[in-house]
Amino acid sequence: MTTDKKEESMDDCLGKSLEQLSSAFMASAKRWEMIVYPALFAFIILAAYGFFLIFSLTKDITRVADDMGEITQHMAQISTQVNVISKNMVVMTQTLDSQLVSMDNMVYQVTGMNRSINQMRYDFSVLNNSVSRPMSFMNTFMPW
Repeated sequence: MTTDKKEESMDDCLGKSLEQLSSAFMASAKRWEMIVYPALFAFIILAAYGFFLIFSLTKDITRVADDMGEITQHMAQISTQVNVISKNMVVMTQTLDSQLVSMDNMVYQVTGMNRSINQMRYDFSVLNNSVSRPMSFMNTFMPW
């Protein structure tokens, strides 16, 4: 009997222990469910948003690559136009050089004209002095 009692008491103790373990496991499982399920839901939302961002980024990169093709074509046209402008600048430089020579020649000619006009001014001054004195003397005798 004592062995039966001991066995019953052990079975009872074992049953209680299993029952406590089961209730503790259930409580722990509920706590984990309260943590894991919302975390899993947040992870799924973040993962979906991440895939959306990656998709948008690849789409934008594709558009940038296509635009770079257009930019390359336009840069080729700009390069040819710059070459034409460069050739025109060479022609303009040559034209300006010839104009500079002409301007130097004009400056030389105007300097010569200035000397001639100064000489004419001097000659008129001498003529005025030469003629005005005798004429003023003669004007005193003239009636008009």
